[in-house]
Amino acid sequence: MKNRYRILFMGLLTSLFLMGVTANAKAQSKNNKKKVPVIEVKARITDTEGKPLSDVTVMSGGGAITHYTDINGDFTLKTKANGILLIEAPGYKDAVINLQEGGCPSVIELELEGLYSTERDRYERGDGGKTYQSDLTAAIGHVYIDRLKTMPELQLSNTLQGQAAGLIAIAGTGGIGYDNSTLYIRGQHNNGTNNAIVIIDGIERPIDDILPEEIESIEILKDAPAKILYGAQATNGVILVRTKRGEAHKRIIRFGVEYGVQPTTRLPEYMDAYNYAKLFNEARENDGMSPFYTENDLKGYRNSSGVNDLLYPNVDYYKEFLRSQNTFRKATLELNGGNKKATYAVTVGYTGSAGLEKVGDRSDLNRINARGNLDIHITDFLSVAADVAARVEKKDWGAKDGAGLFGEISTLRPNEYPFVISPSDIHGNDGIATDESSLIFGASSRKSNNLYSDMAYGGNTSERYVNSQTNLGLKFDLNEFVKGLTADAYMTFDNYSYMRQELRNAYPTYSIDRYLDDNGDEVLRFTERKKLDLPKKQSIVSDNTYRYFGWRANVGYENSFGVHGVSANAAFRYTQEEATGDSQDLKDANFTFRGNYNYDKRYMVEGTLSAIGSNKFEQGNQYFFSRAIGAAWLLSNEAFLKDAKNVNFLKLKASYGHLGYAGNTGFFFYRTNWTKGDKVEFRPTIGGNVTNLARWGNPDLDWEYSNELNVGVEGVFFGNRLSAEINYFHELRKNIIGVNNAKYAAVGGDFVPYENIGEVLNQGFDAYINWNDKIGRDFTYNVGFNVTYTKNKLRKSSEFGDIEEYRKAIGRPTSTIFGWEAQGLFGKDVALEGHPKQIFGSYQVGDIAYADLNDDKMIDDNDKKSIGQSFPTTTMGIDVALNYKGIGLYVLGTATAGITKMCTSSYYWNSGLNGYSVLAADRYHPANNPEGTQPRLTTKSAENNQRDSSFWAENGSFFRLKNIELSYTLTNKSGKGIGKNYKFFVRGTNLFVLSGIKDLDPERILSGVTNYPTYRTITGGLSINF
Repeated sequence: MKNRYRILFMGLLTSLFLMGVTANAKAQSKNNKKKVPVIEVKARITDTEGKPLSDVTVMSGGGAITHYTDINGDFTLKTKANGILLIEAPGYKDAVINLQEGGCPSVIELELEGLYSTERDRYERGDGGKTYQSDLTAAIGHVYIDRLKTMPELQLSNTLQGQAAGLIAIAGTGGIGYDNSTLYIRGQHNNGTNNAIVIIDGIERPIDDILPEEIESIEILKDAPAKILYGAQATNGVILVRTKRGEAHKRIIRFGVEYGVQPTTRLPEYMDAYNYAKLFNEARENDGMSPFYTENDLKGYRNSSGVNDLLYPNVDYYKEFLRSQNTFRKATLELNGGNKKATYAVTVGYTGSAGLEKVGDRSDLNRINARGNLDIHITDFLSVAADVAARVEKKDWGAKDGAGLFGEISTLRPNEYPFVISPSDIHGNDGIATDESSLIFGASSRKSNNLYSDMAYGGNTSERYVNSQTNLGLKFDLNEFVKGLTADAYMTFDNYSYMRQELRNAYPTYSIDRYLDDNGDEVLRFTERKKLDLPKKQSIVSDNTYRYFGWRANVGYENSFGVHGVSANAAFRYTQEEATGDSQDLKDANFTFRGNYNYDKRYMVEGTLSAIGSNKFEQGNQYFFSRAIGAAWLLSNEAFLKDAKNVNFLKLKASYGHLGYAGNTGFFFYRTNWTKGDKVEFRPTIGGNVTNLARWGNPDLDWEYSNELNVGVEGVFFGNRLSAEINYFHELRKNIIGVNNAKYAAVGGDFVPYENIGEVLNQGFDAYINWNDKIGRDFTYNVGFNVTYTKNKLRKSSEFGDIEEYRKAIGRPTSTIFGWEAQGLFGKDVALEGHPKQIFGSYQVGDIAYADLNDDKMIDDNDKKSIGQSFPTTTMGIDVALNYKGIGLYVLGTATAGITKMCTSSYYWNSGLNGYSVLAADRYHPANNPEGTQPRLTTKSAENNQRDSSFWAENGSFFRLKNIELSYTLTNKSGKGIGKNYKFFVRGTNLFVLSGIKDLDPERILSGVTNYPTYRTITGGLSINF
């Protein structure tokens, strides 16, 4: 049945597209029946005061031909007598001249756009209504799309850092196509899930599935009146994305191509075999053992022939396995246009990248995006919107992905094994028979795999990701029946498919041991660690599908009565998610009613009631009633400010809301779950096969909710050159869902149910300021700055009340890092004798000494305290845009402060049998290195040293030069030749970073250690408008 509906739906969309495509053809055919003469049109364009306007764009021929006014505001063109002229000038309202209806006037006056009251400043709300920015009572931020296009990034989420007040993007670590950012709005709201949701064209969708070229606008919904319309998952904030739609009387054909390289930055450095062997001997002596490597061994490593030295291999894994740079490639094609009957917008894009792997198959990503949005005006009161979008992505790599590769090269010893063992070296030993064609690889007693073999011959991996999105909307303009009455209906089907296949080959590996025979001669012993295994075909290791269905319907009314303006909107939204595997199919519903009133464009009030529904709760408790109210005072429209020359716009606003949240509620938390084999059931089996308790349910589990306050002021000053906004927010999140470990201290595992136990207070401010001006006639510049400051505090949680104050999580930020307070190193900073006992395994001179905070002469878990926080308190963005006669420069810098980074990866923790980073040279040793600052070396687990403590905590604040674009735009004003304008550009991202952390990237402290390193991107390209 579902497939039948889907086929019907796709057929309907196809029909609508054909209708739209043929609409222009029919109109042309009708016009061609009677030949229309070509006429010459001359006119002057001025402002309302008669001042000529130069460089105004005049489009004719359905947008196919573009003309520009000269310095006197004059233009001359030839077009058909029944044609339409579209006139555009920045800061002025568009003018449409229908030549068939009275020709073209000799003087065309353009009106200035009203501040925050044009169609570009009109926000489409989640219930189908629209509100001008001047009338908004909500806190809504805005991202400038053109700035996102200047960043050569595979993931759209990575371009959002520093782009808007209130928006926080935390960068991730991963291979090409996997290093996306996690997006937050106004910090952390609870001690569970804090991510903002992304709504694309009315439905929740992944933001990294689209290109910047597909997007018309991105809005950041920050307070209760803005978020309440988007349902049970929206309380953490909403990133609202709208894709491009066609524009009547225009024709845009834009092609862009870009290519570049991505050099690595701040790679970790590791010791060579000789220095490692020397320090490993020291580590053994520290552990009370004799040296492992003899002087002859050390000499052998110092004179090693390299990676295939049978007895003394010396490998720089980063040099052997990594290239110095990735590659980046991108191409896009955009089409946009239409007439008053039908408009269209089409975007097709390709992005790709090749990875860092030097040995074997280089990882390769190829991604195609396609989107077509169509609007058809069927009658004066009925319009249809039909959208189709898809993304097809293919990733290929060898036997090791980014995590697998870097997990090996950051831990292997430089003398772990030779890459390849020559058949002549092994033939005949221990009964092993080989020939010259044999592939034999080295191994060790602890590593049966050979990384070189895995990378060069170990097989391949293919990953396919496909999504399709189809939307259909109906819009009813019922103004002729009731003035101001409208109605909309919208439906969507999304399908997501992911498949991963792999082929894994295994070649023989042998470890090499040396021993002395009865005559005292050194003899080699080869021990087989892996056998030959060559499968013939790939196997499917993952095959997942995900479907999303949603629809909404709304009716709206808007009218004015003298100085009174009123509007009302009622809406219903429903979404359903289905996924393969043991996951709950989620169903959300949202009934909303919103009313707006403004008096004389000075005083605005908005109120919203919402019934939010989710099947994550027990029946009878599946709806939460939310409400929000906002008010604004437009001071600049008051008599005492109306004539103030330097105050163009000034508004005070405040809002309050009570919103429900279901984002922390997992898979049937309200039901007791049992497992039978690999299946989840909701009752135990009586007789027969045994079922196991998976989780104890809590049918009384209730909604989380937040009480939110926002107070703000926004304004435009000094002839529209300075714009600024600041908002203070205060949110109290209650009923947070979690496990009450304090209550059930004597019970463990699956028998502990989830409860409403938490409470978090989050408050702070976000602000932006922007200055836009020009010097002379040709030089323009823009400088912007935004900042977000958040401070949250856990007020209630699962915690014993009688513990020491320094151990309490309550009263601290939810991202608090708890660890031990390091006093220094035993023997160097702290005397070992007489120090309280530390229970974390054996310790000695050179190990970390910790503070006994409760003075019980024992250092254990009761001495842990706050040593920092993992989420930043402050994020900032600063950007500068300059333009002079077509030469453009755009610069974006981002900064983060108030964050602690724990330096606890294998790069910092040198111990056991892993390789040593260069930091090991700074280890403390009373004789060999008495000035060392790092803990002593050991061949054991170093349990005392390798734990979260202030010793490893670093200030993670940083400033990054995020992006630069230098461009030149050549405008073809003659109308001859190919193309209306050409933009040539060079771009760079992540060009440098300033931080107290010098060795690794402070933003991605694990990059280059557990996965791909941070890289800068340098590209060049061309964009042509036809």
